[in-house]
Amino acid sequence: MSQKERQNGKGKTRPNGDNPHQKRKWPGILRHYRAILWAVSTFVVVFAVLFVSQVPQQIKLRAGEVSPINVKAPQEVIDKAATERLKAEKAASVNKTWETDPKVLADLKALVAEMKDKVVSLGNQPTMTTQEILSQLRPFVTADLPDADIIAMAAASPRTVEASVEKLNALLESVLSPGLKAENLQLGKEQITGALNSDKDIPAPVASYLSALVEKNLRPNHIFNEEETARRIKEAVDAVEPVRIKRGQFIVREGEVVTDDQIAILEELGMMGGRVRFTALSGSFVVTLLILGFLGVYLYTYHPDMTAPNSDKLPLVACTMVLAVVLVKVFSQFSGLLAPTAAGVMLASTLIERRLGVFYATCITLALGAVTGFEMRYVVLSLVSGIAASLTLKADWNRTAIVKAGLVVSAVNTVIHISLGLIGAIPMGDALAIRDLLFTAGNGVVSAVLALGSLPLLEMMFGIITPVRLLEISNPDHPLLHRLLLEAPGTYHHSIMVGNLAEAAAVAIGANSLLARVGAYYHDVGKIKRPYFFSENQVFGMENPHDKMSPTLSASVITSHVRDGLELAEEYKVPAVIRKFISEHHGTTLASYFYMKASEQAKDNRGPEEWDFRYEGPRPDSKETAIVMLADSVEAAVRSITKPTPARIESTVRRIIQEKLNDHQLDRSDLTLRELDVIADAFTKVLTGIFHTRIEYPDKNEKTEKNDKAAAKASDGNEGANSER
Repeated sequence: MSQKERQNGKGKTRPNGDNPHQKRKWPGILRHYRAILWAVSTFVVVFAVLFVSQVPQQIKLRAGEVSPINVKAPQEVIDKAATERLKAEKAASVNKTWETDPKVLADLKALVAEMKDKVVSLGNQPTMTTQEILSQLRPFVTADLPDADIIAMAAASPRTVEASVEKLNALLESVLSPGLKAENLQLGKEQITGALNSDKDIPAPVASYLSALVEKNLRPNHIFNEEETARRIKEAVDAVEPVRIKRGQFIVREGEVVTDDQIAILEELGMMGGRVRFTALSGSFVVTLLILGFLGVYLYTYHPDMTAPNSDKLPLVACTMVLAVVLVKVFSQFSGLLAPTAAGVMLASTLIERRLGVFYATCITLALGAVTGFEMRYVVLSLVSGIAASLTLKADWNRTAIVKAGLVVSAVNTVIHISLGLIGAIPMGDALAIRDLLFTAGNGVVSAVLALGSLPLLEMMFGIITPVRLLEISNPDHPLLHRLLLEAPGTYHHSIMVGNLAEAAAVAIGANSLLARVGAYYHDVGKIKRPYFFSENQVFGMENPHDKMSPTLSASVITSHVRDGLELAEEYKVPAVIRKFISEHHGTTLASYFYMKASEQAKDNRGPEEWDFRYEGPRPDSKETAIVMLADSVEAAVRSITKPTPARIESTVRRIIQEKLNDHQLDRSDLTLRELDVIADAFTKVLTGIFHTRIEYPDKNEKTEKNDKAAAKASDGNEGANSER
């Protein structure tokens, strides 16, 4: 690896994908397997939901009840429960595989030999101090062995040591040769130590020392071979032939108590559902194809990023569509007027893309039509309510906005329902009409409740960070932020300042300003672990701990706050998108102060290795994390200016940005040069307002003292003038 590559942060391989050469190139269609998998899965689920709603029941049997009829298998089927039981029996009958590791005994004997040589060597050096003897022999034994026993061991004659070691080796062979399992380890230790301590030819201190050596170093050598055992179990399970129920064989007999296994077989045969009709099958297939086909074409045309092979949005699109169809199916069993089309639209508009909501309304309405036989009022109300929900929600939504959207949907539905009644499209005036009106009016509220209930689950499943979630975790009362405030107040203040800078810059270039601000709040939480190692937390008069540390150690402590921050973020369940700000806000930049200090202290010409003073990365891969990186550096640099002026502030800001650009820290962030210029202007504007020059007000006592001196001087002058006269 070249020095240039190290400086640019391009040569270090990381598991998170900072090295582009790690990405595997899949040929052809395999690169799109993920998108295909989600598309097929969604198609199957939606098709199943639509098809099941049209299949009539054939057999009504329940587990635990007496069957009133005989049921025979119309075709051959595999009894999965019986097959699984047979496989479990075969797996349980396979004996575990154990192996004896000869290296354990050999290593232990080698350790004993090394100990013996050191003891003999110490006996030949009578000038050795007690501390030197302990340092030589203590590593072989447990920590609780008294120093006196170690000294006595060193004082033992070579013949005694040799004889004792021979007996110890014999005991080790007797215990380990047959194989010692982990569960018998303590028993083996007791067997050896008991024999040593009971041997009258071995002095008590020597026996104690050797026993302590055994206690510390003896380990099992008869090891369970999990891989071989698993292979044998797999062979045994794979050899099991499926249990088959032949055509015409009885599944359930009249008067017999129905079991869960029998119900499972009936379901496998499709006998617990409706009769399969070709029209229902083909109709459900066509509607599903229309829904997902339209959705796929729309996404591919207007949102190609969502259909990319590695898109994070594609699974969310699939799950929200499936959830919307399932909700429509469930609620339409009571009434098509309750079908919560608006719930799916709200989820799509808030979690994926606001403009996607109207298209979702069309797709969900198609699904509702398939479930309800395309009854006109259901289709009209579904489409109108979905469009109303989509148009009501704004980009900067919150939970209150969803409730308001639900109320708007209820109001619009009510107006449409009454309008359809007035033109004679639906009956009005009877009890059922009043019930239908109530269902229509409650549809929006139900949709809002379902959307609000589903949001936290979807946020958790897909790691989505919504504006509401961002506002929640930006609360100063969040446990981690509260800890930052109490334990590292200087860092907390710095993070707030960085948040203000990042927000202003993100607004200026059209990035996610709320995400940038909240990410800035958390970017330095790792400093909680060692707050006083960072200058912003060192109060006046406090000794700087780095003054007594080597530059390498100081750099290690400073750079470790990224790793510490990630650990704290995981502990406090901070969302992954916020954790990216912690890991990326320094990229692979150089801890230049300590690097220069190490260079000055280096005795050879080569100097320190620069990569040892760089952060681990990765470099920012989004505009928001890159903005926080720049804001973090800029805020610290401007704060250190003795007499800040607008010109000095702007010069510092642009110098910092240029340094990050030259160091290749912004290569993955997609920031353009024009955006960097806009960011610099935004930083300068905010920092100029914060660090502007203030009028120095004199102290009141100081001002009074100056006035008294002036008056005294004037008095002395008058007295002199009078005397001259």
